[in-house]
Amino acid sequence: MQTEKRAGRVMRNVAAVLVIILAIVALFQGFRMRGKEALFRNVAVETEKLPEEKQSGDDRAKIACEQGKEVTYQGEKYMYNEDLVSILFLGVDKEAFEEGGTVGDGKAGQADALFLLVLDTKTGKSRLIAISRDTMTDVNVYSDLGNFIGTEKLQLCLAYTYGDGKEKSCENTVRAVSRLFYGMPVAAYAALDLDAITVLTDAVGGVEVPVTKDLTIQNPSLKEGERKVLTGEQAQWYVRSRLVEEKEATADANSDRIERQKQYLAAFGGKAAEQFRKNPLFLLTLYQKIKDFSVTNLSAAEVTYLGTLLFRGGFQDAGILSIKGEASMGETYAEFHVDEQAMYEMVLEVFYRKAGKDHEK
Repeated sequence: MQTEKRAGRVMRNVAAVLVIILAIVALFQGFRMRGKEALFRNVAVETEKLPEEKQSGDDRAKIACEQGKEVTYQGEKYMYNEDLVSILFLGVDKEAFEEGGTVGDGKAGQADALFLLVLDTKTGKSRLIAISRDTMTDVNVYSDLGNFIGTEKLQLCLAYTYGDGKEKSCENTVRAVSRLFYGMPVAAYAALDLDAITVLTDAVGGVEVPVTKDLTIQNPSLKEGERKVLTGEQAQWYVRSRLVEEKEATADANSDRIERQKQYLAAFGGKAAEQFRKNPLFLLTLYQKIKDFSVTNLSAAEVTYLGTLLFRGGFQDAGILSIKGEASMGETYAEFHVDEQAMYEMVLEVFYRKAGKDHEK
């Protein structure tokens, strides 16, 4: 009798655990579906033509139908991939996001790091595009009273400055990035302050990288050529620093920093994927950890949906692209001028499929 009672308690306990597991799985799946629906509500296609001075003869890019869903380029037809969702990630040069910022007050900070994640929701495959903060593009400019003045050709990082330091800054940067990418839609954004780098790095147990530049002037442990497990503030220095010597940054100093950021993100993505495979709820844990160090229009449901797709499809260094162009010193600051032909071809490669073909990118 006692044995039967113990067996009954064990079975009840097992059943209770199974119910809890099923409830967690149901919640997780529900988050995924709600996340997908919410993200796709934000997607609309508004492609732009190549500037007239860059068009000539048969090489012209022609918008073949309404809103650029079909494009003819160099005799080939391309169809916009409607399974894509794009998210802009920003690294902001502030230690904390301030409350009550005012559009145009100049206190918002700048977007020092910009990466556009383009995720195919059908295949789970992703491409991550590194965008130089110095990229010259059309930016919405506002007065110190918050009134819209117009657009100016400025460094992309300054789009964040013309905002409130939070949501409005992110929205203004998203607008500028979409323009840079010939009107490709950006469904969501996530901006991280400096402290978020420490939180993220420590959450995955550190990120190992081969140090590509001598950064001992910033941190004695960051010696060129050594493999280093970055933790805490070390990771901050590694992804932030533009100065490799005691002198002013050159026009292309940001290029070196972008390469380190790409290196860090590839390594971080691998560690995060490992954690996710061990515990699918890791994404929600990470979301909660960085909540106080970030500004985003992504809900927990959307983060879960995106994360499961991203880690299922695989996040690899080969998927991180850089925009081609030329760096130079302008009158007041470094400028990166995009090679527009190469840019347009990148847009076609990442956002479109050749018409009539089930083309996997």
